[in-house]
Amino acid sequence: MHRVELRPLFGDVDAMNVVYYGNYLRFFEQGRAELMRASGCPYRLLADQGLHLPAVEAGLRYLRPAHYDDLIAVETSVAWLKRASLLFSYRILGPDGQGGERELVLGFTKHGCVDQKGKVQPLPAVVRRALQRHLEEKNQWVVAR
Repeated sequence: MHRVELRPLFGDVDAMNVVYYGNYLRFFEQGRAELMRASGCPYRLLADQGLHLPAVEAGLRYLRPAHYDDLIAVETSVAWLKRASLLFSYRILGPDGQGGERELVLGFTKHGCVDQKGKVQPLPAVVRRALQRHLEEKNQWVVAR
């Protein structure tokens, strides 16, 4: 599991000062990018090889709202790795009002590995090795089947 902290910006919230639901996917992306960077396999490494990891499916379960300027944490792990695809799982935590944290959002994104033309390609061995240590198959907060 990899953890990154951030604060929603004013542009991330709606008129009720609640983070707009679609912005959680951006927070997932930030968590995913930081996990890959921390693994020694930044996304740019794939892009430089002409490979990409487009999202093919996403799911979110909203439990509680985040608000402007809340310090939130995005925890990201790899739920599974297959030959040409992988599933990231996410847990977003926020303040519980008593000095601790509570779950705000649970989710996942499924990605396929493709070349510049969109043809499916196997995940490079270097990517598989780098992400293997973040593999948490028994992750309790994956909402994907």
